Amino acid sequence: MTSLIAATATGVVLLALLAGGAAHLSRPAALPGALTAHRLLPRRAVVPAARAATAAESLLAVAGVTALLAGHRAALAAVLGAAALIFVCYALYTGYALAAGRGGPCGCSRSDVPLSSWVAGRAWAFAGLAAVGAALAAGTGDPPGGAAEWTTAALAAVTLASLLWVLPAAMVRPIPSARTPARSGTAAAVEGGH
Repeated sequence: MTSLIAATATGVVLLALLAGGAAHLSRPAALPGALTAHRLLPRRAVVPAARAATAAESLLAVAGVTALLAGHRAALAAVLGAAALIFVCYALYTGYALAAGRGGPCGCSRSDVPLSSWVAGRAWAFAGLAAVGAALAAGTGDPPGGAAEWTTAALAAVTLASLLWVLPAAMVRPIPSARTPARSGTAAAVEGGH
């Protein structure tokens, strides 16, 4: 069971780093624009901070995938530990921005999701998963054994990473219900329909 938790946590974190790095590289003006809108950093620090975040996410993703494929547990634990620190920084930054009454897009993906407690919560979730993955990768447990366990861990990681990635956007713009509420006196309301 521990091996599935470690593999899933590792997969979620690596997918988040890959998605974040890819989003920043494909829309290079989005993160600097978001940091400017937050008005927390000096103007001259905005572009270097955005480049540093993009480079850190991208390099950690590549290093993590490389360490995972090579079976180098110490390197994987180091990557996951560094990722945990980055995600903690993101969560603290977002929390501070919200406490200071600053708004604007989060700058964390290709969509213009506004800063919210959901963005901070997602960063905390990624940080926690990275810390769990780092601790388990540094331990002596065996990796998942066999194709079934690897497939289960991969599917769980993709599912959880996808859900966490879209959570802030979904909570800002919930999908409207296809059903309309029954009005008083209609057949559905009289019959107890929903």
